[in-house]
Amino acid sequence: MKKGEKIWIGVITGITVLLTVLLLVEKVGIWQKPESQKNIVQKDEALKTVEQKEAVIIQPNRIYNKERLEQFIKNTEMNAKNRVEDTVKIIQYTTEGDPITTELSYKILSPANGETKPKTTYVLTIDTTQDKWSVEADRKVTVKDNLPGNIYGIVERTEGNTVIVELALYAEIEYADESVTPYENLHICSYPSNSQQETGVSFYGKVVESTANHILVEPNEGEEIRKSASRISIGLGEKNDALYKVGTNVKITYTGNIRETEPAQIDVLNIEIKSVEDFKLRFSDKGPQTSEKIHKILDASETDKQDYSVYTYQGSVNIILNGKEMTLRDALLEDKITMNEIIAKANQDLSSGKIKGDMYRDGGSMVYQYGSYTILKCHTLDGNRDVYIGTPEMNINDVLK
Repeated sequence: MKKGEKIWIGVITGITVLLTVLLLVEKVGIWQKPESQKNIVQKDEALKTVEQKEAVIIQPNRIYNKERLEQFIKNTEMNAKNRVEDTVKIIQYTTEGDPITTELSYKILSPANGETKPKTTYVLTIDTTQDKWSVEADRKVTVKDNLPGNIYGIVERTEGNTVIVELALYAEIEYADESVTPYENLHICSYPSNSQQETGVSFYGKVVESTANHILVEPNEGEEIRKSASRISIGLGEKNDALYKVGTNVKITYTGNIRETEPAQIDVLNIEIKSVEDFKLRFSDKGPQTSEKIHKILDASETDKQDYSVYTYQGSVNIILNGKEMTLRDALLEDKITMNEIIAKANQDLSSGKIKGDMYRDGGSMVYQYGSYTILKCHTLDGNRDVYIGTPEMNINDVLK
């Protein structure tokens, strides 16, 4: 045999042996992907399956489907005009890549015998069975189903760079028996306040047609989406509880895809009643010259936008909209803005740390403290839902006696 032929036979034999070894190693599982790579694969696979079910996905620096969590809070919070049944599933990944699944449901139960009003309750289920890095005793499914909706409500608060979502007590509880396990605030999830979010595309428009299951929206002049369609049909789903009257100004957030039907259709992520994007309240302590400290701005019977009245305390309130100033009463009556929008903005300012605020243990009344005025949104156990706007020193004892 020639020397060149021996070399080629040796090379081929070596390659064959190497391939055989690699196949055997892979078959018996000796060669594995690094743990970090496996975690990434697990996360990506989880996203493909659960996002279709509208679950909220929380990773160390990213949150997916956050709008689903916001919708749940809007549907079930104590200050909601009409609390409706809803369920949200949250999958939060540990730093090692293991999922912890939390499911929170708000339920309205049929009245029991002899009762006239339905009871409400939260059901919280936490599944830690896939958290491989926790001790075995902690890997379990925990269910809490005795969480009364009249004393619990879901809230968001910010601590440093972390947003914390919890099921919080809205009222002080007196226990007749010291052996009873007391109710306590329950952690739902948390995520960094600077998390990257899958947000979507937004536009402003006006409702020109409305039914129980869909609305037709005309985008405002200058909106980019008008280059594709002048009218957008938006499905609301069979279980929709919101009412969008013709003429209502809305902010629509959608996936970015437009189906060029007639009228055009989009996949909506969120619908907000939005009269204006920017506004500012101006409180003056020079109110009507009377001995009364409290004056009514708007009675609940004067508008169909809200089911509560609005008052001032020791002063008067104007609002600046798009650079123009007018009384808050006129702005509300002329549908320039809604009181719900003002309260929503106050909640955002409180969450971002721009203002100070607190919750009273009277059922869930909230106080929002700005530099030159204070807003009080009542939510008492006896059904008071009114709003008071007053001096920076105003508190709930000043107006509710």
